[in-house]
Amino acid sequence: MDVLILLLLLLLAFGVVLAVQSAAAAQVPVTPATPLLVLGCPRGWVGCNGVCYYFSKNYSSWEQAEERCSELGASLAILKDEEEMGLLFRLRGNGDYWLGLRRRGERLHWGDGSSYSSRVPVLGNSDCVYLGDGERFRSENCSKERPYVCSKAQAPL
Repeated sequence: MDVLILLLLLLLAFGVVLAVQSAAAAQVPVTPATPLLVLGCPRGWVGCNGVCYYFSKNYSSWEQAEERCSELGASLAILKDEEEMGLLFRLRGNGDYWLGLRRRGERLHWGDGSSYSSRVPVLGNSDCVYLGDGERFRSENCSKERPYVCSKAQAPL
């Protein structure tokens, strides 16, 4: 009888060890080599330098895209540096995505009110800006429907 109890306890301990190992294997270990694309962003979003980006598959006008991003706790993508711009140009594939950049009078402004001050050219004189081909921004009538990119701060880990 004591042997049977000992075998049951060993079997139970073995099951606990397997459960702990499989749970640990399901998590992504955080090491210096862990890509930022995994950390702190919701599933389906891409991370870079503390910002999460979401590439929609739905087509919307610029205003509708801003509303949809807001529903996700984000805004149309605001890009602050050349590294972020380069990342989005690489990830965009063949799509042209609305950004949170819009013409106000003669000047371009991001959705947070900051002025556009990049060396990346914006082609065209329309009001709303999208990620175009050839690592350029292009402008278009805001009512045109196209996919969009949302951005928000990464959640703390």
